[in-house]
Amino acid sequence: MTFKLICLIVLLAPARGAIAQATLEVISSVPAPMEMFGRSGWQPSMVGCGTDETITTYLQLRHEIVKFGLNGAVSVRIDTAHLVGPGESWIESFAPGPNGELYVMAAKATRLRQRGVTYVSGYPTLFRFDAKGGLIISRRMSRFLAPKIAVFDSGDFLLFDAGPLDKAPEAIIYSAEGVEIKHIDLSGTALDRRKDKKAKQSPDETVVASVAMSGNKVFISTGIADNAPTVTIVADDGKVIASSSLKVPTDFSLIWTRMEGERLFAELECKPNAVSCRDGSYYAQFDTNGGDVLAIEHDPGGRIPLCNTSSGMSFLNGAEQTLEVITPTGPKQPIKE
Repeated sequence: MTFKLICLIVLLAPARGAIAQATLEVISSVPAPMEMFGRSGWQPSMVGCGTDETITTYLQLRHEIVKFGLNGAVSVRIDTAHLVGPGESWIESFAPGPNGELYVMAAKATRLRQRGVTYVSGYPTLFRFDAKGGLIISRRMSRFLAPKIAVFDSGDFLLFDAGPLDKAPEAIIYSAEGVEIKHIDLSGTALDRRKDKKAKQSPDETVVASVAMSGNKVFISTGIADNAPTVTIVADDGKVIASSSLKVPTDFSLIWTRMEGERLFAELECKPNAVSCRDGSYYAQFDTNGGDVLAIEHDPGGRIPLCNTSSGMSFLNGAEQTLEVITPTGPKQPIKE
């Protein structure tokens, strides 16, 4: 599946001497599930994209996981408030699996209201749900600080442990039943921050990572929350294929990352006092083998991107509270640099 360009103006392009502008067409627009929006804006704190073009979101304020289609109809709701048992549960990550299944990593949470702090157990539980939201299995896992999950076509899955900066990063591949298959040593990769100056100054600070699947490969990217931007590629046999820094332009920092094919797509945020940014949303396309920027695109509409589809990219339009699929149309016209 190829990624459709989703923004209005390409600021950087792979071709030399050309900056191109594309015309966008909204090819479908339906009312979005109302729970996607709240008083403070859109609600999902995580998004997962199914191979069947379904969209799964975690609504943290509602303690609910919701799956819906491109027609806006909700097909699955999972109550996560007490998923791990009595008391509050904390969703660490989730990922769509084969046959419409959903893999969820959750842990017990203790909220200290006087201090405004939430403590999360370091021993998460795997919950595996079928396509209708029925529980298949639950299994308590090994100690992880903040596990990020990605699921292979076989049903096996990888957990990446975003541990402290002064520890060697690691990942583990498990069977669909949660049995450990292979330990992956990520020391010496771009994820290894032990020699960084920041690691020496703040050794307990954690790496904030996102994990995404493409084919039989897992792409582990960092760069969110002031972490160094990197991408590391791991195959389903545990082999580390590549690992490099992402060359994010000076005026930007990363907000989220996703994969389509062998390319990484990221939403960018303008840094304070940036000179090359303006209102709206920005998206970057990176070469995962070397970390080079292939394109930066600007969408002044400020829509929230969800998932790629066979027809275009799905978005939440907060102003209209709709679910849209958008695709570029017409020839691109070169603009002088």
